[in-house]
Amino acid sequence: MRFLTCVAVLALVAPAAVSANELQRLYDLAVENDPALRAARGIRAQGVYQAPQARGALLPQINGSGGKGNVKTTRTINGAEEPEEDTDYEILTLSLDQALFDASAWNRWQQAEANADAARANYRIAEQALVLRAAEAYFTLLGSADSVRFADAEKKAVERSLELAKKRFEVGLSAITDVQEAQARYDLAVAQMIDAEQALDIAKVLIAEITADTSTKIVPLRDDIPLLGPSPDNVNDWLKASSENNLSIAVARALQESASQGVDAAWAGHYPRLGFVGQLDNRSGSVYTGPVSGTLNSETDETTIGLQVTVPIFAGGSTQAGVNIARGLRDQRAAELEQQRRAVERATRNAYQGVIAGVARVKALRQAVLSNNTALEASEVGLEVGARTAVDVLDAQRELYRAQRDHARSRYDYLLNILRLKALAGQLTRKDLNEVDALLGAETTPPPPPETPSPG
Repeated sequence: MRFLTCVAVLALVAPAAVSANELQRLYDLAVENDPALRAARGIRAQGVYQAPQARGALLPQINGSGGKGNVKTTRTINGAEEPEEDTDYEILTLSLDQALFDASAWNRWQQAEANADAARANYRIAEQALVLRAAEAYFTLLGSADSVRFADAEKKAVERSLELAKKRFEVGLSAITDVQEAQARYDLAVAQMIDAEQALDIAKVLIAEITADTSTKIVPLRDDIPLLGPSPDNVNDWLKASSENNLSIAVARALQESASQGVDAAWAGHYPRLGFVGQLDNRSGSVYTGPVSGTLNSETDETTIGLQVTVPIFAGGSTQAGVNIARGLRDQRAAELEQQRRAVERATRNAYQGVIAGVARVKALRQAVLSNNTALEASEVGLEVGARTAVDVLDAQRELYRAQRDHARSRYDYLLNILRLKALAGQLTRKDLNEVDALLGAETTPPPPPETPSPG
């Protein structure tokens, strides 16, 4: 599922400099430093190790114990006190319990395996989310840099207009209202410039938050990027891919399976348990019975093996209550799975349409830039011949800058919609960022041509 073809065409359009690979570098830093991904690793470990922990109940349980002590015994027989016995002893015990039939432990193991699957899928979701967050953060940075550039250009243009209005007023060629209007526009341009610079600083902080790095470079998109729709151009194919591969659905499906196994495990509380048990006891000691009898030493080994059946008879209704609780959780997980499927279907349709609309929007805004540039040129010519005023020129300039800004943002949105569509199909990886990175700056050699978004 690679999402852009004809990147090699860009090498013909803009061959020159070297790719900065800045987006790849940003993502690699985020993998190492992003707290959310590190937390997801810990959560994954907790879920994955539930399975071997639960399986342990089905494997041999071997325990050893030992003790050492002293016992003093005094006996009185027919009113006569016998000599005191002083006994030292040591006891070593080794016991074995191997489940032969334990339905509850088996179902708990299966439940833990389903939870482990959910934990793995959740971690993959975190990885995909980081890919998207890295791309969104970088495109936010690029968009903020664009806003600063356009705001600065507008401020300089308005400043020149203000200077011209002042000079014309000084020589009596214009009224004071022209100066006041130009001053108001300049003040507004200054305020917009301040807002744009603040947004740029915030974008840099956002990147530093996930990368712990403040040296991110601003490498803009190329002027002409391929504008390709989804491939195949059929929303049903994408819906099928997301239904089968979407990671959020995979998590919900695993949790439903875990809840179903939980019902079986709770119901197994009614079943007997059969186990093979064995025990080895070693007892040794010495008994001092007095100066006449002396000290007697002894050692005894005792081995016990057999089958042990435990039959639950009545637990005050708690076992059945546990079954009812587990059934409620199972019904909840089933409803959540259906809810997730519907949400993914809606999001997939939106992302699919977003890519298609994004292509049309980028093209339309590119044409708007050309049209506004033509309108500005006409206004400047009209100003020279007296058919237009300086205000008309400023309005045309402002509309041109807005069109340029909106065109730049539309290209970022288009690429992000492609990444989101792939994420919904469960196929978004670092490789997709590499392909986006190929569209930043200029290349000395063309990268391998990637493909359009495809669900399979």
